[in-house]
Amino acid sequence: MTQIIPPFLQPGDEVAILSPASFPPTDNWKQGVEVLENWGLRVRNAPNYLSRHHGLGGTDAERLSDLQQMLDDPSIKAIFPIRGGYGVSRLLDSLDFSGFVSSPKWIVGFSDITALLCELDSIGYASVHGPMPHNFCQKGGESALQNLHSLLFEGNVSVTAPAHALNRLGEASAEIIGGNLSLLCHLVGSSTFASTEGKILFIEEIGERLYHVDRMLLQLKRAGYFQNLAGLILGGFTDCNEASLTIGKSAYELVAEHTSGTSFPIAFDFPAGHIPNNQPVLFGVKSKLLVNSQKVQLTVI
Repeated sequence: MTQIIPPFLQPGDEVAILSPASFPPTDNWKQGVEVLENWGLRVRNAPNYLSRHHGLGGTDAERLSDLQQMLDDPSIKAIFPIRGGYGVSRLLDSLDFSGFVSSPKWIVGFSDITALLCELDSIGYASVHGPMPHNFCQKGGESALQNLHSLLFEGNVSVTAPAHALNRLGEASAEIIGGNLSLLCHLVGSSTFASTEGKILFIEEIGERLYHVDRMLLQLKRAGYFQNLAGLILGGFTDCNEASLTIGKSAYELVAEHTSGTSFPIAFDFPAGHIPNNQPVLFGVKSKLLVNSQKVQLTVI
């Protein structure tokens, strides 16, 4: 299925910020709004964008209302969740995408926003796995932010990363899907994340014990998600450490183990995920993955 690409942004476009998952713990998101305004965009705050309900950015009803309103509004050209956290998957079954289909727009995010990006992919629309306003301005993220601008306004980006000892060499040209490993496992068995066949799968994680990582990789493997990939990209596995129950391998070594016997190219330690240099990855649009002995290069075709 060929994915529909929303119109690229232009100065003067109106975009929305909201909190469909957790609320922002600091005011860092205000710098993110300044970045969007410096790009020439007009920023609209969703009505409940700073609401709090326990650890979430408002009640389910408030978060759903904000997201639905911005999906429906044809004047909104992009939606920027302020941050991830938890809560997006609680909204998926209540969302109506008919207004979005009439006026497609970019949705940009990562972490818990993986659930929304996968839902968009399942209904045939491109989206961007990339930095969100709360972490736009962290030190080390300058290149990622510049590339996000290029992607959203011009439709092109190419990211180069150093070679890694575990890389499997090769080339692949295919659409990309994926995101946070915990979220992907959470979505297995649902229409939101039904298949990876013929696609490049991207995976990243943060804060999981290594035996949890092993368990989740095994789940994807046993469910067939590694069988017919065009390629595999591993982003940051940040703060994934041994626990009292040790596994004896690093996260990347576990990936290498569970993908043995396959032949697609694999790129380890790609600069994306819960890291400062969180490079944007375009989901649902054919990209070229090149893995050779000198480098890894990911380019939107």
